[in-house]
Amino acid sequence: MKLSKISLALATLCAAAPAFAITASNYGNTSEFSGDTLNIRISGASAQDNGILGSALSLCVAGTVHRYSISNNAVYYCTPDVGTNAGQISIPNRTPAVTKLAIYKYSVGGSAFGVTAINSNVAADGSALGADANQLPFLDLTKINALCTGTFATTTAAATFGTALSTYVNVACSNASGSLTTLATTYIGVSDVEPAFFSNKTSNIASSTSYALIFGVPVSKNIRDALQTQQLGAACTGLETEACMPSLSSAQVVSAYTQLGQSWSGIGVTSGLADDTIYVARRVNSSGTQKTFEALIAHAPNGEAANKSCAGIVDAFVAPDSSAVGLNVGDSDTLCSSATPPLVFGGSGGGNVRNCLVNHNAQGRGAIGILTTEDKAGTANWRFVKVDGVTPNQAQTAAGKYRFYVESTINTRSGGAFATAAASGYPAFVSRLKSDFSNPAIIKLINGADQTFGPAGLMALLPAGGTPDYTGASSVMPWTKLVSGTSLDNCQAPKATF
Repeated sequence: MKLSKISLALATLCAAAPAFAITASNYGNTSEFSGDTLNIRISGASAQDNGILGSALSLCVAGTVHRYSISNNAVYYCTPDVGTNAGQISIPNRTPAVTKLAIYKYSVGGSAFGVTAINSNVAADGSALGADANQLPFLDLTKINALCTGTFATTTAAATFGTALSTYVNVACSNASGSLTTLATTYIGVSDVEPAFFSNKTSNIASSTSYALIFGVPVSKNIRDALQTQQLGAACTGLETEACMPSLSSAQVVSAYTQLGQSWSGIGVTSGLADDTIYVARRVNSSGTQKTFEALIAHAPNGEAANKSCAGIVDAFVAPDSSAVGLNVGDSDTLCSSATPPLVFGGSGGGNVRNCLVNHNAQGRGAIGILTTEDKAGTANWRFVKVDGVTPNQAQTAAGKYRFYVESTINTRSGGAFATAAASGYPAFVSRLKSDFSNPAIIKLINGADQTFGPAGLMALLPAGGTPDYTGASSVMPWTKLVSGTSLDNCQAPKATF
């Protein structure tokens, strides 16, 4: 989620010399909307976390950003850029004057928390997390200042993002998460798929499409290498090129995702591993990534009964051994390092899935997971594979050949006691996000460096009056999943944009 209508000149400006970095010690609000810090609280899909980081860097004065995090819960704290550049943030007038900006992102459990918590119209408490609660345990800057210090704080001083945005200071906290959080109301939700996949009660939500998101099939590196040798020859083994990228068929993928304890040899893969079992690293039911794989790839029923489904077969997606599929729970990825790991791991966030694949690889086991393609393996021991011989990148998606993508949504409160308050600065921020996601230049910054198999990740949706690009060069999706141009249905096959 990067800045709206940003120009190259503004991007260059954002990379200017660092200013004073704002730390948690500078937070002094006496309540949510009383004090010199503007609080913006966002919840939902972890796949949007890169976008939130991009927004923070582009909305802040260069060099002032601190990112505090614990697991899938983060806050970006800075001096807001309120200059005259086009697209900069609008700060509400209040006393004392707003001089600091805190953008919170609660990603625990994934997309469902970008729906159910936003839809809530019950009293302001968090006693029913994931059901009708409108409050979530966001990080608390005051508690971070007091507790995330010394051995509990791992600080990276000049971490970077994208190619045209400033550096920031990253502080990973290792305290118990409950010691650093306080229940607070969330006003903006992001979801990989439309709200109906998570709840039949959406009357209090205003939802709009934001961008297209490409999904891919990741496997542990030992399986990727075995597939390279089997399909492409020893000369390709270990090479990181699209030409040497092996493939799994749709039938192989569905078999792995819906048949507990399946073997690699049982689906035609010569793994060469002593343990030939297929280990699955999935997400909890509340994850939009999980919903997408159920809906578009496995064609399995929705893991949460009674909500929207694209099921084409009766076999369900394999369930975690621990049954940890609730809205705010997940397995520890260290389980994937144990001598007796679960056949099916359920992770709260995408990072948990990545770690599980790496841990299985280290133990000489072969695993398959579920991830979005803005994730990059780097030197970690997992890799994406093609599906049915088609690469999960922007070029093949724009050409209409790779169809495992969704149109994601931004959700806000539409009315009632918890309607987004204009005085709090939320409407301007939401408008900014929506504009950002229609800008291909911003999308490219969010995606960062290309995958080894080409640009992937997010794509802007075709704007009204735009020219369709079927090559993927523009990072614009030329297809749509809107019904009659208005109602989003991610079960629908892509079709020409109206």
